[in-house]
Amino acid sequence: MTATKSETILATRIRANKPDLAFWLRKAQSAGGRSTAAMIWDMARLARGPGKLRPYDYLRYELYRPTLSTGERAAFLSPHGSDLLNARFSPPSRELQSSLTIDKVLTAVVLKAAGFPVPETRAILSVDANYGVMSALRTAADIVAFLRDPANLPVFGKPVNSSQSVGAASFLSVTPDGAEVLLGDGRQASVAAIADEIMQYFHRGYLFQELLRQPPEIIAIAGETLSSMRLVTLWVPGGPQLLYAGSKLPAPGAMVDSLMGGDNVLVLIDPATGEATRAMLSASGGRKFITHSQLFPEAPVVGMHYPHWAEVTRMATEAHRMFPGHGILGFDIVQTTRGPAITEINTNPHHALYQFCADRGMLNPEFRVLFAAAENDQERRRADQKLRDAAFNAASH
Repeated sequence: MTATKSETILATRIRANKPDLAFWLRKAQSAGGRSTAAMIWDMARLARGPGKLRPYDYLRYELYRPTLSTGERAAFLSPHGSDLLNARFSPPSRELQSSLTIDKVLTAVVLKAAGFPVPETRAILSVDANYGVMSALRTAADIVAFLRDPANLPVFGKPVNSSQSVGAASFLSVTPDGAEVLLGDGRQASVAAIADEIMQYFHRGYLFQELLRQPPEIIAIAGETLSSMRLVTLWVPGGPQLLYAGSKLPAPGAMVDSLMGGDNVLVLIDPATGEATRAMLSASGGRKFITHSQLFPEAPVVGMHYPHWAEVTRMATEAHRMFPGHGILGFDIVQTTRGPAITEINTNPHHALYQFCADRGMLNPEFRVLFAAAENDQERRRADQKLRDAAFNAASH
């Protein structure tokens, strides 16, 4: 299948999910249990609460269900509510390293230097920046030459500083004449057209990495496309600990595991054991819990144990210690045939995966205890830092 000329080959913007409030309101009304007036009152009250919930959030999370208490509804967060929560643990200071983690190349360099496993970098497109000994591509012709060399494939490509899989693609093989490349979703596209798109939309930086291979137990539920785990860590007294964990299973035919590839599956993982406890199809029509893979219906997802779980947990919590100014971080980690590897760090993780799969808001009673402890420990660490700074300044005069 050849990519059409009417649209870009690579996704150049975040997938638009324009809320159809009329659809969601009809769905809520048909579910029964609460009157329209009661739901509107709920929406108005929750919009002013700590979660800053929009009507769309209220309806997507199905917070109109009569089985939920007022407190349980108020525990959910909108995307803006997530931003405000994260800011409580990583307030603006000179210790924040958000700019570093946004740059996927620098993140990989720092993590690798510290001994953490990361994907191998094959080449980097950057018009201006220099990344030392790593292969630098400067022009569209350089990209074409790189992709036309069979020795460089397969590779996975992504922008240096984007999110939600915008611009990400796997490049599997090139035709004998070097004119077209086979993409991970089955399309065959012009090498020259891909190079032009990268230069047009991602000229600030585009990263080519090795295409990692997953172990058989992950392929059995996710297929060949990489399925990433999201581990959110919180710095509490004693150091970072795992707050919650989940994973994303790609949609059929997708080459990324995010919604950019279609309706994927969200999986909730028990932080203590690595067991998949719930799975949900992120369909546009609402919440639908499942137990088996949508790619391979005979393969159970719920009940499986993610391999190397103790190592995965240790990797995330120890890597968090490299960023002490950040009280909360989201780590994207993939299972490979070489073991787990960190692919990205998010300094402002949104929490929809947890709230959808766990069917609980982030401001639940158990998490609120941890959040209070994290804020207190943050104040202690900042006070200690001020004392060390004062002692240094006094000694230097």
